[in-house]
Amino acid sequence: MTVQHTALVTGASSGIGSLTAAFLARNGYRVFGTSRTEHRDVPGGVEPIVLDVRSDASVRMCVQQVKARSGRIDLLVNNAGRAHASAIEETSLEQARDVFETNFWGVVRMTAAVLPTMREQRSGRIINVSSLAGLLGAVGQGFYSASKFALEGYSETLRAELDPFNIQVSLIEPGFFKTSLQVTTASPANAIADYAAFRRAVEVSIGAAISHGGDPRAVAETIVGVAKNKSPRLRYRVGGDAVWVPRLKALLPESLFALGMKRRFKVPSTP
Repeated sequence: MTVQHTALVTGASSGIGSLTAAFLARNGYRVFGTSRTEHRDVPGGVEPIVLDVRSDASVRMCVQQVKARSGRIDLLVNNAGRAHASAIEETSLEQARDVFETNFWGVVRMTAAVLPTMREQRSGRIINVSSLAGLLGAVGQGFYSASKFALEGYSETLRAELDPFNIQVSLIEPGFFKTSLQVTTASPANAIADYAAFRRAVEVSIGAAISHGGDPRAVAETIVGVAKNKSPRLRYRVGGDAVWVPRLKALLPESLFALGMKRRFKVPSTP
């Protein structure tokens, strides 16, 4: 008798998470998709669960529900994310902590909650959605970038530690895609006049990059492909910019690459 694999996808109410949940369901998985609030508009074949990855209690309750209803957890897709952009000096510690609570500690909470089940099964897949911003310091997105850098290091170590238990860990590193995960730059916690022009430039350039970004289906399809791969790699870069920008960083002198990034995001020159 073939056992139906169970997938748990966080941040599944829209964008990449919603597409991933739907594609997994079409590929034979029993899928539980989470969102912070109740959503009636969920893809067919996806069972909704309310989850706030910033809350220990919410995470425990979510995983308990999945175990009670399915009896197993074969795949965890940590997709829930918090976008944020502002100059580092203008960002309060509260804002920075909020970004990390979702993008990094949320992944840590979810992973810790499912690992006992996966170890008992001696099998499992954990796919963490990172970002191009986790491969280089993203101008105007300092704490978002830092949270993804943290996720990269955490995932690399986790992969090595879980290998003896047949639990595979992979990172998805998308560039800019057309999603609803919008970056808010209009209301920094500590607005400083000197950063006004910088703030406007970053907001415009990031908005343009998102609006001209690729189809998020490519990211969801990559995630499903990794989930089904018998020997998945650690890292998967998705989108042209996610491929060529890190290559340029490796090839160019540091000062030249930094200049290129400033021009890419139209950062104003020093007066």
